[in-house]
Amino acid sequence: MISLGRLFRMMYWSIRKDWRVWPHLVAVLAGWLANLVRMRARGRDGPGTLTIGLVEHLGDIVAAEPISRFARLRHPDAKIVWVVRKPYASVPAGFAAVDAVVSVTCLTEWLLLCAAGVGGPAWDLHINQRYCPRCQIPVLKTGPAAAIDPATYYRSGNLLAVECLSAGLPVLTDGPVLPVDAVASGAVDRLGLPARFVVVHCASNEASRDWPRQNWLELLDHILDDAGPPVVEVGTRPVVITRDAARRHDLCGILSIPQTAEVIRRAALFIGIDSGPAHIANAVGTPGVILLGGYKGFAGYMPYRGRYQDGDHSEIVRTNGPMDTLAVAPVLAAVRRRLGSS
Repeated sequence: MISLGRLFRMMYWSIRKDWRVWPHLVAVLAGWLANLVRMRARGRDGPGTLTIGLVEHLGDIVAAEPISRFARLRHPDAKIVWVVRKPYASVPAGFAAVDAVVSVTCLTEWLLLCAAGVGGPAWDLHINQRYCPRCQIPVLKTGPAAAIDPATYYRSGNLLAVECLSAGLPVLTDGPVLPVDAVASGAVDRLGLPARFVVVHCASNEASRDWPRQNWLELLDHILDDAGPPVVEVGTRPVVITRDAARRHDLCGILSIPQTAEVIRRAALFIGIDSGPAHIANAVGTPGVILLGGYKGFAGYMPYRGRYQDGDHSEIVRTNGPMDTLAVAPVLAAVRRRLGSS
């Protein structure tokens, strides 16, 4: 655990290195003080609190959902609080075992909360040396967790295993579960989607995970030429369906995370790269075809636990090289098998 004094010194040197970061760090300090007051007040007024920290990203948080259920099992009377960045707050808010969500500005604010004491036990799921790209203040762990860092983490197993080991917890074997969100379900009802459709997600937050657009276009043409179901694209920006057309529907940039989860839940098949929506598809039980390439030197890595790891509910189509070396043919074959096409 990093001390408050050391964190303040690191923040000072971050400003010395680049003065433009100071407005961000002022916002971090203001958020930290406000959250610290609120969290300590809650701890005094109610039952004991257990705080889980994982501030981003979408796939990481979804993969960690079993940890919230483990926390409830180990601490049945505690208030389970999840600390997360605001864009992802709706994800742990939907976990059945989580009682409250605290939004932070960035990872550094979570480190400040831990250093100051959050009023109860804290499980830090972040890997060693992870940092906010703006503050550039890293997580510094000791003991066995120190060996799990950005250069080594997938050698420890899937994302859930990595998160458990980073927090000093036993490695859990349950897959993630996302319950139905009634509000999101009503919103998706109003979209008027086809009764049966395929959903695709084509762009992650790292270009190295993405498949070339031309390959996606070829794949969709084959699916639709096979008289397959209509195709719906989800994500923050469209890649292959830039406007609605016959049997092609663009929902990019207009759905909340819970709404995206509901659309994926209703799909006959999810096709995507290694991304947050792929973890959602695993958590809501939608069959998937997942495209994986070489990633940061990790050969044959497996991000998922549960249905997608077991293979009963998914087909992982791999290339050992960059994603542009993955041909369309094996992906199309996997899609046809999952859709029951000839």
